[in-house]
Amino acid sequence: MTREEIAKLVEGSALSEEKKRELLNAMIDKGLTREVVDMIKEALDDEVIATMKEAGADITESAEFKEAEKEFVAEVEAASQELEEGMAEVQSEIKQVQQDAAKQLEEVQAEIIKEKIAE
Repeated sequence: MTREEIAKLVEGSALSEEKKRELLNAMIDKGLTREVVDMIKEALDDEVIATMKEAGADITESAEFKEAEKEFVAEVEAASQELEEGMAEVQSEIKQVQQDAAKQLEEVQAEIIKEKIAE
């Protein structure tokens, strides 16, 4: 799942508006870290469990629940890995841009010095 898909999942969930804001703000502030992913997973799990208990069923021990939980965890971990890889690539590009900018600045400074010497 991508970051956007996770955000849509949170927004479309039955969580309280306050909890949705808390989770979305955590995604913005901290990124899609393991801590944030765990917060989202726990909030969604708690909501599903509470809803089922209100209906008189405890599904937390069912095979279907455990399988769905495994699938969700796998999807979130894949999204987190994808985000980490993307961030590493962006950081690499930023470093290259900074190096290029520093080199250009040095060249400009050298030109200025050459022009002053030539005067």
